[in-house]
Amino acid sequence: MQEKHIYHRDELPDAFRWQAVSFMRAAWPSIFTGPLRLLKHTYPSDIGTAHFTISEEEVLLSYASVMRLSLPHAGEEHVVYGLGNVFTSPPYRGEGHGRQVVEMATRFLQDSDADVAALFCNPSLERFYAGCGWEAPPGAITRIGTPERHSEYKELRMMLFLSEKGRRARAAFAREPLYVAWPW
Repeated sequence: MQEKHIYHRDELPDAFRWQAVSFMRAAWPSIFTGPLRLLKHTYPSDIGTAHFTISEEEVLLSYASVMRLSLPHAGEEHVVYGLGNVFTSPPYRGEGHGRQVVEMATRFLQDSDADVAALFCNPSLERFYAGCGWEAPPGAITRIGTPERHSEYKELRMMLFLSEKGRRARAAFAREPLYVAWPW
């Protein structure tokens, strides 16, 4: 029987954590370089996270996670939740698990204290995430680093504008570059 579950911070069972990290190693090997070469968690443990799982008999079918940050943008500080590490294991694709796990995370974000939420994805996934309520701010630019020292990040940024403050900043998130330390 399939189970859907939300785990907070370090509550994610070790069996699911290892399956998630193993998938990440295979799908996104560029993450596992330098000091992250032997990464054993989906996100650093000092970052507030929530994990969304669909499983059956301790097998992780689909997974997503969010992390909470505070980010400055266009002269204001925003509570931002980043959605990342979204996947469905290959044998279970085409069964609707990816949409279900993203919808679980989206509902969690809508009930959170976030001003905005953001994810980064290949442009080919825009329709998938848009179907779950996410939008790609037109012309949005994301930069890795600081205004003084950065590189352009080419993946598509999609967002949810959650609080009144976040909705007021919608145009600024399209017009002004967003600087992040790393793309989640």
